[in-house]
Amino acid sequence: MQTVKYNPLRELQNMEQEMDKLWESGWSYFPGASEYSALDLYEENGSLIAEVKLPVFKKEEITVTADKHTLDVTAEHHEEEEKDGKRRYFFRESNNRYSRRITLPDGAVADKAAAQFKNGVLKISMPFDAPKDTKQLEIK
Repeated sequence: MQTVKYNPLRELQNMEQEMDKLWESGWSYFPGASEYSALDLYEENGSLIAEVKLPVFKKEEITVTADKHTLDVTAEHHEEEEKDGKRRYFFRESNNRYSRRITLPDGAVADKAAAQFKNGVLKISMPFDAPKDTKQLEIK
């Protein structure tokens, strides 16, 4: 068996490689940062619709606020599992937090917004009148 010389910087090199993986993956390396961030914003039948997938949250844990320019969706879930009368070597605890703020396009009527939560999907609907003052520019 060959003796390997101790290198105190080896752990730092390993840590640097792990950080490189994290940056290259676009934060999908951590499931909590990417798993709950699915948000779609689209226009349908004169309404602006925002759909947010929040599979681990309950309706009571979600807060939605809308004003003239922004839509805020936040959710927080805290779960503890404790069994009395047992010696604990590991305690299961889970914290999930979701927060997303999006800028609403011109024409969205936020004060008439409505929200519905069903099967882990939050659907927010508000009247939308898309601006008609856009024109296509000629490229020279």
